Amino acid sequence: MSLARKAARGALWTVLSSIGGRAVGVLGTLVMTRFLHPDQIGEVSDAAILCMTASFLTIWGFGQYTVVKGRGEAQREVTWHATVFYVGLGTVSLGLVALLGGHLTSILNAPRAAHYIPGMALAIYIRRLGAMPERILTQRMEFRPSAMALAAGESIYTISALSLAALGWGGMSIVIANIIQSTAVVAILIRAAGIRSWATPTPLRWARIKDMLKFGVPLGIQGNAHMASRYWDNLAVSHFFGTTALGAYNMAYNLADIPAIQVGEQIALVLFPSMAELPPDRRAAALERSTALLSVVIFPLAVGLGLVSYPLIATILPSNAWQEVAPLLTVLAALSVFRPISWVLGAYMEASQKTNKLLFLEVAKLGLLLGGIALLSPHGLRIASGAVGISFGLTAIGGVAMVAHEGVSPVRLLKGFLQPIAACAVMGAAVWATHHALAFAGVGHPVVYLFSEIAAGAAVYVIAALVICRATSKDLLGLLKQALQRG
Repeated sequence: MSLARKAARGALWTVLSSIGGRAVGVLGTLVMTRFLHPDQIGEVSDAAILCMTASFLTIWGFGQYTVVKGRGEAQREVTWHATVFYVGLGTVSLGLVALLGGHLTSILNAPRAAHYIPGMALAIYIRRLGAMPERILTQRMEFRPSAMALAAGESIYTISALSLAALGWGGMSIVIANIIQSTAVVAILIRAAGIRSWATPTPLRWARIKDMLKFGVPLGIQGNAHMASRYWDNLAVSHFFGTTALGAYNMAYNLADIPAIQVGEQIALVLFPSMAELPPDRRAAALERSTALLSVVIFPLAVGLGLVSYPLIATILPSNAWQEVAPLLTVLAALSVFRPISWVLGAYMEASQKTNKLLFLEVAKLGLLLGGIALLSPHGLRIASGAVGISFGLTAIGGVAMVAHEGVSPVRLLKGFLQPIAACAVMGAAVWATHHALAFAGVGHPVVYLFSEIAAGAAVYVIAALVICRATSKDLLGLLKQALQRG
């Protein structure tokens, strides 16, 4: 099977399972709003982010090192070194945050979040034990077990969290559900990868450790900056606006993030090992092609969410403080527009071992994000949330500039980016016309607006994409056809 076909099948598996699992998870989260106040969601979010930060501070590119260099005769040694560092450093960092993390919550204007930190630290530590089995599966380009683990984990989490919330466990229902989910996911991954593939002891060698740190420390800093740019805005919102505002912001961000995380990131997970196997002279073309393909898939989902945010939130969330999610979703939907090119650039730079450039981009993004929220906070949460789209957009442009002299064509990248945007503009006009037609007809129920606008936007986008993005659309359909064929 060709590498392109293998990557396409892997992407299809991860995307479909991610969408299915995430659909269950999102449905559960929406139902959870009937049992929990935004304030409780905000407190748990603060606790979870503090624990994730502690974990990420001790992940220094071990998984990527295994995928790139853990091949051939060095496989067992590389994998064992990465396993020792994953488990050992995770024990230290998560143990410390479980004991001391409660002292940080007052800074975030969320003192009650301290109650949730030990349980969240345990959930993240269990999940960390599955990191190496998952990397082994990624290296083999066996994406089905990871995809199934993700889908099963979302279902298990949703059932557990809703059951406990309905019984009155409050925010602790989310913490316990995370522990149950992590245990189930890790069990599936270990069973699929086997224990010997990642936990066969070999002598620890200082030369191997130095090589791993040389490769991984820039990636670790970049990974921490990436994590911070994804989650620390929540901490900033908590600090400036309180946990009730954070609950609404977190819900809006998670909804806006669905196209990026559940489609784009899953494809990016496949792109990294695929690009690592490509000869260097073919990576530039793969970057251009992948950017165009991701854009034509993700842009309509991201822009569409922003277009239908008000009838969507009026339909799915209670008529209380949760309605503040609608305007925030409109603003935050912009983040998914810029992520495709960022992820493809990340896969390209990692495969080419240009980790210092990734480090610079992620640190710049973090600075723009946190600085933007602080600067715009006097104007209210809706305005301040615009810092997310600004920071992602500027760093995406910077990334293109960095690779432009390496055989990558900025013109082709820009073409792959602008054509789907043009198709989305046509889609937006159709949604706007549908909305005003319904209003003129005296329709008042948000459900009618929601489904009518989605149907009109989807139909128009497909036609517009086939016309405006004809070559990319044909390429996408061809890859899907190949992925569905049995090899």
